[in-house]
Amino acid sequence: MLKRRSRATTEEPEEVAKNVTIKKKKTWSSEETYAVVRLVVMMMLIVMVTHHMASLKSAVNNNVLIKEERRTHSGSCLSLQLDDSVNNRQFVENSIDNSNKRKCLLYTEPTPYIDLLMKAVVGFPNQGSLRGKRTKKYNAIERKFGNDWPPFGYTMIGNTRLENFRAAIEDVNRNNIPGDIIEMGVWRGGAMIMAMAVINEYKGRFGGTMDRELYVLDAFEEIPKSSYGSNSDFLFNTEQDVKDNFKVFDAYNDNVGGVNGNGNSSKKNVVVHFKKGLFQTTVPNIATDPNIKAIAVLRVDGNFYDSYQDALYYAYGKVPKGGIVIFDDVMSHPSVMQCWIDFKKDQGLTEDLNRIDTHSAWFRKETEVVIDMSKMIQLDIVFSLKIRKARRNTAHLP
Repeated sequence: MLKRRSRATTEEPEEVAKNVTIKKKKTWSSEETYAVVRLVVMMMLIVMVTHHMASLKSAVNNNVLIKEERRTHSGSCLSLQLDDSVNNRQFVENSIDNSNKRKCLLYTEPTPYIDLLMKAVVGFPNQGSLRGKRTKKYNAIERKFGNDWPPFGYTMIGNTRLENFRAAIEDVNRNNIPGDIIEMGVWRGGAMIMAMAVINEYKGRFGGTMDRELYVLDAFEEIPKSSYGSNSDFLFNTEQDVKDNFKVFDAYNDNVGGVNGNGNSSKKNVVVHFKKGLFQTTVPNIATDPNIKAIAVLRVDGNFYDSYQDALYYAYGKVPKGGIVIFDDVMSHPSVMQCWIDFKKDQGLTEDLNRIDTHSAWFRKETEVVIDMSKMIQLDIVFSLKIRKARRNTAHLP
């Protein structure tokens, strides 16, 4: 039986060719080829340069950390920052004649407990980092100088400022400077939790004789949560939140409920007092509070001219000679620096600031002064508009 041949097989080759569309391969001109090759090479160079810059930055940051670690040992002075760059640091020599007393806060090797606690309150590396709502990889140099937000930490001030605070407390303990420890502006309370631990060790383990109490001042919920904008969940803390944080570290004693507020009469922890409210309502009470006879270490994180003005006019008079004053944001907030300049001039102070990092500075009080309160009144009247403008233009930095 003969099979029927398909139509396609019976067509002549010429007819088939007519029905087939032949696609010719596109050829690039030499100019187009050159442009593509140049684009590819440029992209490769950009990737290489970006990688190199990242490696270089990491190497510089590592060198900063390594250099600091090599120069920082028990009995050495903490380094100071020379300008806006964290890479430019000055290593102050601890002279025998104490001629560097103005700039020197001694570093001591922390006990294993204090070392672990300090790492916990600044946030562990494996917990990552935040800036606003953006999660990013942990950066050791940013955390060291307080330029990121620790997701699960208890302070934003970073390792360097926390170490400065510890050294300040140990300095007044070593030199028998009387007075309490006060921090104004505490966020989650991490710096004062460390202060509590340092004083507990001083009293218990090392047999210290100076009696000190802690005063924690913050607006807490007096500032509405909505004021923090999109970062409110991270930045906002109530007074009870911070008290609970103290309890997490077994570092709370309100002198009423005992340790951890549970009715236990144990006094292993020094007493901590919480003062809730805006500085303008809470800080003036420091000057008149008979229980606050002196302030050995005064640490202020207030962001604004008038907040620092309240702190200086109402609290500085109770800082004895040899006491330590720390301004958390004086180097990064122009209005805060202006407040210090005005106060220093109006009260005739001789002390100079020692820069800790990009944001903060400290000094040791050298001369007892009687605060001229009339200067504050004049500032309120003459510069009220200037202060309000500075408040509007000053952004919060950690």
